[in-house]
Amino acid sequence: MPILGALVGVVLTAGCGALDMVPGDECTGDDRRFAKKLDALTVLEIRPSGASLIAGGASHGCSDSTAFPYASRWYHTGMSAEEIADFYRDALPAAGWKLRHADPIHAQQRVFFGARLCFTRPVDGIETFLSVGFPGALDAGPEDVLGSGPADVDLHVMADPEDGYVNNC
Repeated sequence: MPILGALVGVVLTAGCGALDMVPGDECTGDDRRFAKKLDALTVLEIRPSGASLIAGGASHGCSDSTAFPYASRWYHTGMSAEEIADFYRDALPAAGWKLRHADPIHAQQRVFFGARLCFTRPVDGIETFLSVGFPGALDAGPEDVLGSGPADVDLHVMADPEDGYVNNC
C-alpha cells in the first residue's frame, strides 16, 4: 500500500500532463492534439495540378526523434523538382506562409546536401515550420542527385507547442 500512495503522490505532483503520457513516449496528450490540428491545415492540400497523394502518404503524430508534433503529405507528380519548387515559392506565400530558407534546387542538386524550401507561420500562436522536400529523389540517380525527371514532394509541418524550440529549417 505504501507504494500505491507514493505513486499517487508522484502523479499528483507531476500534474495531469503525466496522465497523457504513454510509457516510453515523450509525446503528451497536448502534443497529440496539436498534431491533429496540424494535420487539418489546408496548406497540406496545396499541390501542383495533377499531383496525387501516394498510398500511405498522409501522416501525423509526434516525431520519433524529438517527440514534436507533426503532419505530412507525400505527393507524386509528373513535374521536375525545379517546377515543384517554383510552384510552392508562389503558392505558399499566397497562403500566408513566409519563406525562411531555400536550398538551391536544380537537376544536379545533390540530395545529401539538402534540396528543400522552408516556410514559417504561427499556428495558434506557435511558430510552425513547413518543409517542402523531395523524398523520392534519394538513390534515384547517379551520386544521389535530384535529376530532371518527375519528382515526389513531401510537405512536412512541425512545431514545438511546449517551448517553441523546434527549428525545422
